[in-house]
Amino acid sequence: MNQEISPNKALRASRIGTFAALYAITSLVPISMFIGAPSFLALNLIITPAIALLLPPLEAFFASLFGGVIALYISSSQAIFGPYTILLPVAGATFGSLTCYKAKIGALITSTFLIITITAYLVKNYPFPYFVIPHLVAVAFALISTFRKTIPRCVRIPLYTYISTMAEQGMMMVFAVHLIGLPWELFIGILPLMIYERITATVGASLVVITLKNCFLNILHQRLLVPPKDK
Repeated sequence: MNQEISPNKALRASRIGTFAALYAITSLVPISMFIGAPSFLALNLIITPAIALLLPPLEAFFASLFGGVIALYISSSQAIFGPYTILLPVAGATFGSLTCYKAKIGALITSTFLIITITAYLVKNYPFPYFVIPHLVAVAFALISTFRKTIPRCVRIPLYTYISTMAEQGMMMVFAVHLIGLPWELFIGILPLMIYERITATVGASLVVITLKNCFLNILHQRLLVPPKDK
């Protein structure tokens, strides 16, 4: 017997598919080289935090997972860490969404993850500890986000996008240190590039989120003001 798909499930599936495709498509646009591997970082850096803010955690997880798999398939230059590369957007989107949607518990989980990545870096690359300063800032922001009622609305979006993109970078940092085994001297040159990439991701994702939210609100407003005519 055929079962009808509920509108909510169809809507969730369409959101997951749309953002997965958007992540995969933007993976073809390079924006920064990756020191220590013959690969580049792509424009999909801005899509990961956008997924985190626009989708709840479970949807964000699947959208980033499917998007990461497709990106790995269509763009060999995205395979910075081989199949483990898929975990980069998954970490950024899922932890970012948890912080945004699950308030205190989400911020606690994300902060714990970031602290683990910082520790994993310092265990091996302690001669250059300055690389994890942006990650420590993300931990502070995650803890600050628990007081969201006191945070102005115009600040919340860049706050959450920064946390999300640094969660993604935290996973990348662990892989670079323990999977590829990059020496600490390389991270001196990587730091300026990393800051550039994460600022691009934060600003770009914030603009994407603001634009999509405004478009949705405008469409909803028009539908409320101009109801469809009866046939």
